[in-house]
Amino acid sequence: MHQGIPPALRAKYRRECGARCAMKTTENALAAILEESLYAVSANDEDITPRFFERFFALHPGQRANFFHPNITCGAMVNEILQSLLGLATQESWVPTSIQSLVIAHRSYGDIPLALYDEALDLLVETLALAAGERWTTQYDAAWRTQCAELKIMIARAH
Repeated sequence: MHQGIPPALRAKYRRECGARCAMKTTENALAAILEESLYAVSANDEDITPRFFERFFALHPGQRANFFHPNITCGAMVNEILQSLLGLATQESWVPTSIQSLVIAHRSYGDIPLALYDEALDLLVETLALAAGERWTTQYDAAWRTQCAELKIMIARAH
């Protein structure tokens, strides 16, 4: 099974971004808070992907059919969302194009309401908070919700 985050993302984020992202996150307080929160999430060494999708499919059982290879696609989706949110925080130039491409690609699954994208982002923040447990702070929550609000605007434009 594809192992999503937090352990995999933590390693992947460091590998892919290297010193360039590390420098940006230390210069960007919001990105630094997001990164710090991922350490709080990863303290339990739990893959959040199953927890996220258990909750997502409970709310939207009809969406399960859109995940043809869930052992791959579910983890990939969670990672793409997190990377997009982190990239948005560090003002990465690839984020708008990536989001536009993802929204267009999702049209092949039918008419996905804009509200479902919004709900998935909110659910991700809730899942991160549950995984972090008592380590989750109001500062972490506010930082993730700020990024999600920005991403929701981007998704709405592409929708």
